[in-house]
Amino acid sequence: MFPTKCLAQQCFKLARLSHLKPVKISFPIVFRHYSSVYEPEYLDSLKPDIPEYEEINVQIKGYDFAVLESFQKFVHTTAENMNIEVSDGWALPPQIINIKRFTQNSENIEAQFTLNVYERNIQVVDVPTNKLSLLIEVIEDSLPAGVKVSIHKHTEEHEVLKYIPDNELKMLKDQLEDMGGARKKK
Repeated sequence: MFPTKCLAQQCFKLARLSHLKPVKISFPIVFRHYSSVYEPEYLDSLKPDIPEYEEINVQIKGYDFAVLESFQKFVHTTAENMNIEVSDGWALPPQIINIKRFTQNSENIEAQFTLNVYERNIQVVDVPTNKLSLLIEVIEDSLPAGVKVSIHKHTEEHEVLKYIPDNELKMLKDQLEDMGGARKKK
C-alpha cells in the first residue's frame, strides 16, 4: 500500500506542473478486496448436502388462551430468526371438555367443570435437519406450564382440520340430495 501511495503523490506533482508535456502514467490494477477472501467455485460442491424436511407442523395446545397466543408468537419469531421459513399458521376452534366430580360411593355430582383446550399450529417448510433439532430444543426449553407441544409432518388430515365446515351449506346440500340431486346440464 505504501508504494502505491508514493506513486499517486508523484502523479499529482506531475499534474500540477502544466508546462511539462503530458506524461501517460498507468497504475497497476489490483482486484483484491480486503474484506473478502477468494474461494474457488468447486469448494461449494464439496459441502455436505444437509437433508431437509418439506413441511413440519408445530402443534401447540393449552388451557390458557393468552399464554398460548404468546407462545405461538415466540415460536414463530424464533423460527424466523433461525432463517426457517414459516409458511402458515392457523388456529383451531377450542375443544370443550366437561368434567364431573362425583361424591364418594354414589352417583351424585359434587362439582362440574368446563375446560376449553385451545390449539394453534405453525407450519414451517424446507427445514434443514440440523436446524430442526435446534428449534425443537429451544421450544422444549422455553415451554410454559400447562402447554403441550407436538411436532410432526404435515398430512392431509391437518389440511382438512384447518378449515371450519359450514353447517348451513351441508344442510342445504343434504336437502338437495333428498330432493333428487342436482340437475344435469345437457
